Amino acid sequence: MHSRKGKQYKDGELETILSLAPTTKNIQTLSLLLERSEEAIKIVYKIAFEHGPFGREATIQEKKILAAKEKVGICIGRKSPRP
Repeated sequence: MHSRKGKQYKDGELETILSLAPTTKNIQTLSLLLERSEEAIKIVYKIAFEHGPFGREATIQEKKILAAKEKVGICIGRKSPRP
């Protein structure tokens, strides 16, 4: 079911995830559509919206998620990568 584990997100997938509210139903649906685990979808939301140490070492993914946030027009939360 999660055949894309460890593979890069395709163009537009991060924007699609971030364009939906992080509800349980949306996470389940995105998991099925994108062939990712629910935990993988939750990680995208955590990096996009949580502050604190989570994802501190995922600098490349963080940059991609922040760029996707900007494309979607999300104006709340972190706007630049952590130093």
